[in-house]
Amino acid sequence: MRVVVVGAGIIGLAVADELSRRGVQVDLLEKGPAVGQEASSAAAGILSPHGELDRPSPLLDLVQAGFQLIPETVKRLESLSGLDLHYRASGSLALAVTEEDEQEMAVQLEWQEKAGLRMEPLTAAQVRSLEPAVNGSIRSGVWWPQTAHLDNIRMVAAYERVIQQQGVATHTQTTVSQFLAERDSVHGVETSRGRFEADWVVNCAGCWAQFDTALPLTVPVIPVKGQMLRVQTKSPLVQRVIQSPRAYLVQRSPEQLLIGTTVERVGYNKKVTEAGRTAILQGAREITSRLDALTVQETWAGLRPGTPDGLPILGPTPWKGLLCATGHFRNGILLAPLTGKLIADWILTGFCGLDLSPFSAMRFTKEILT
Repeated sequence: MRVVVVGAGIIGLAVADELSRRGVQVDLLEKGPAVGQEASSAAAGILSPHGELDRPSPLLDLVQAGFQLIPETVKRLESLSGLDLHYRASGSLALAVTEEDEQEMAVQLEWQEKAGLRMEPLTAAQVRSLEPAVNGSIRSGVWWPQTAHLDNIRMVAAYERVIQQQGVATHTQTTVSQFLAERDSVHGVETSRGRFEADWVVNCAGCWAQFDTALPLTVPVIPVKGQMLRVQTKSPLVQRVIQSPRAYLVQRSPEQLLIGTTVERVGYNKKVTEAGRTAILQGAREITSRLDALTVQETWAGLRPGTPDGLPILGPTPWKGLLCATGHFRNGILLAPLTGKLIADWILTGFCGLDLSPFSAMRFTKEILT
């Protein structure tokens, strides 16, 4: 069996990994000069058991299932690649700075407690006791003991090494222009380097998933820009992931503090802006004044793949041989191993252990099914 995977971000890499380790021949196609150079490398690598959801959602079960796979995936990738992914189950602190923040936090806590999520409400004094650098005007907080983080750039590199070992054929600078389709089935893709025939095609193209407008399949994934900052620290400023509604802090290493992020719907524009930088720093300074003594070393932006309803597009389509795995928005790193497993299960057995109907591409293509 041969499978073509379109897009070599973290989702495409994970799909290629899972298929190849099960003996499937995989061609991984990437339009850029290297794998994982878009949203996958721009992220902060936060792994949250609630997926940073602000309301009940079908995504919660998916996120929790994905969260359970992360430790074993990290262990396997580190063992096979020889790379340390800097995985750390540090927990996180969500902070309420304003009265409005506190009211919204109370609403979120109510549904999250009903969902059985583990958390502990904290007073401002308790927050400062846990994290002395948090010296802003904090009203209260929530402690999430399960939250973890890792170096997503190293995760991309580890996946690349592992799939090379497993015989995946990776084709960079290969732009996919259309699916090869006949009637109700897809049997490959047309690219800038010619045709790739396959038994299955998996669309993991992120923000570029709607590349073939000739096929009547709506994949409404849009780019959502997120700007980031990296600050040099002499020693760790914080021990945990620190989050407020306007900023977050992630101590990636003792010398590197990541600060994010913006949520901008501005098309395929990755330009870093002074307005974005200012907004991020203002949000971070609500948390701690210690940033005033530190220098921003690097800024960048990535394009997260968002969807109209905030849910990923995952699983089979009306066309035989065509699957989607895109639109993961802010949960791509967390959901990558699970997505790879679900796609491989579907291709090899026609079944997977989770109900994918809320994430089906068919929710956007009802008109072609009538």
